[in-house]
Amino acid sequence: MRTGAKRPADAKPVKVRLEDVAKKLGISVSTVSRSLAGHPAISSDTRGSVQAAAAELGYRVPAQGRRAKKSATKLIGVVVGALHNRFMTVLLTHLHDALQELGYQITLMIDSMNDSGNLLAFRPLIDGYLDGLIFATATLDSPVVAEMQRRGIPLVLVVRSVDHVMVDTVEIDNVYAGAVAAEHLYELGHRRIGLVMGPQNTSTSRDRAIGVSSCLKEIGLPPESISLVWGDYTTESGYSSTISMLREADPVTAIVAGNDMIALGVLEAAKRQGIRVPDQLSIIGFDDMPLAGSPLVGLTSIRQPVEAMARTAARRLVERIRAGGMGAYAHDVLPIQLVRRDTTGPRS
Repeated sequence: MRTGAKRPADAKPVKVRLEDVAKKLGISVSTVSRSLAGHPAISSDTRGSVQAAAAELGYRVPAQGRRAKKSATKLIGVVVGALHNRFMTVLLTHLHDALQELGYQITLMIDSMNDSGNLLAFRPLIDGYLDGLIFATATLDSPVVAEMQRRGIPLVLVVRSVDHVMVDTVEIDNVYAGAVAAEHLYELGHRRIGLVMGPQNTSTSRDRAIGVSSCLKEIGLPPESISLVWGDYTTESGYSSTISMLREADPVTAIVAGNDMIALGVLEAAKRQGIRVPDQLSIIGFDDMPLAGSPLVGLTSIRQPVEAMARTAARRLVERIRAGGMGAYAHDVLPIQLVRRDTTGPRS
């Protein structure tokens, strides 16, 4: 594990006032106040504009205007985008256990959190009850992480990272992991390699694709030797992307899947097309979720140390809470492992 200050500590968040929201919209302070209080005399359009501006500026409802927050609720919000990925449910289990050992309980928030407007529904919970947040769903272009920082909410990112935002982050070196996958396939003799990735706006997909591409470029393979498709972290996306890729004039002989869920879709597509794995197509995934090691799947995968990631994220958040949000931000990079199984083999 490599640990160190990811970025210098930021200054204390600037307190945003009602006057700041009113000035941004060019309306009176009383209108802002009544809008945030849900006064029936305020139109829904005005109320929506005020709420959006307040969220954008990072305005926090004062204690007298909301349910009083205890000095320490011992409640942590864990934000995930979805629960279809078995890796995520394993991560949640370890987060629950680690935080419970530290004296905290978790509440699960299932939302992509790609829009500041999404915060409106969660503001009463975040402002009134939570001691901190763990994000396992952050996207590169999400404004929500920066919003939480501006509002002084203790926060840790796990699995994914966000560029140019000062926040504690726990992840693997996804660029290196992508290079490990590429090197494994190259050593097996593969020279036409496909990448079936997840969303392009996630650090995991972006960095794994960079790792594969950079490794093959350094080896000397031309750019046209790589076929890249962006999609979702789902089996369905892996299936449809692979069907398209296998229909190319010069089809790939190996595929790096963005995660194990995508890899399952790649396996299904190969089966439907009558392509033998690994004789005609090698497949490697990421995460090494429990199903990957079953005899029926036998998926070669890049293992993430999920329990260590969860425990490190829990510890970092509790340290941040106890320090009152002060101190340098940490970037914990945990080791990966290539687990070789039945889905990768020599190019035939």
